Amino acid sequence: MLRQRLLVALIAIPLLTALVHLGGWPWAVTVSLILLAAAWEYTHLIRRIGFSPSPGWIGLMILGFLGDGMAFLPGSRVAELTLTLAPPMALVWFWWIRRTEHPVADWAFTAAGGLYLGWLGRSFVWLRNLPDPHGRWWVAFVLFTTWAADTGAYLVGRRWGRHRLAPQWSPGKTWEGFFGGCLAGMGVGAVLGFFIELGAGPGALLGLLIGSLGTLGDLSVSVLKRRAGVKDSGNLFPGHGGVLDRLDSLLWSGMLAYLYAHWIQGF
Repeated sequence: MLRQRLLVALIAIPLLTALVHLGGWPWAVTVSLILLAAAWEYTHLIRRIGFSPSPGWIGLMILGFLGDGMAFLPGSRVAELTLTLAPPMALVWFWWIRRTEHPVADWAFTAAGGLYLGWLGRSFVWLRNLPDPHGRWWVAFVLFTTWAADTGAYLVGRRWGRHRLAPQWSPGKTWEGFFGGCLAGMGVGAVLGFFIELGAGPGALLGLLIGSLGTLGDLSVSVLKRRAGVKDSGNLFPGHGGVLDRLDSLLWSGMLAYLYAHWIQGF
């Protein structure tokens, strides 16, 4: 398992690094494809539970939010239009056109998926669109602190984990692994803090927040997988699971970092 994880990381990290460096539309298209793949996995999880969300409507919401993230004109209202038009139109679709068995629940899962993936995922486009070189370093900060926290939690939990964190949702997670992930996030955050003009202390604090709150994103997807009776959301990445498995922590971390950069740093 660990060997597979390392092999995937050796391929994925240089590729993502190159795309982050390019920025612009290549990065936005990459984020879009990743989120659309996650939306497909999400719909299959919900269908295993017994409901029928629409991947098409989720995809439209995702593209609407990302389109807003790429809108360079001041006063862009793409996100507002997406939130205003997509949910009611999707409800009409389920209730009067598709006439599914559970139209309201199907609509609710569709709207939730679009908001979760699109609204949070948009932060990676926002962060990269910060003035260079800040945009590159902020995205790199989120990616590497989140990966460090995930890796630290995995290694510490595997070696010393004894006390279950949330056995009813994710039996493999332990408190020891949680604290190991927090420490790893703090360490990497302290180092990378210099590159985004945070400094070691604020960088470590943001790394701690990413390491701890990212666990909530992980657990939220674990709840769905538990209800669906599957271990992973997909099998695209050997040793890592599916796309949604890799995004569960990153989505929360990206939005947290953007809010920090926007509210505290003034970008």
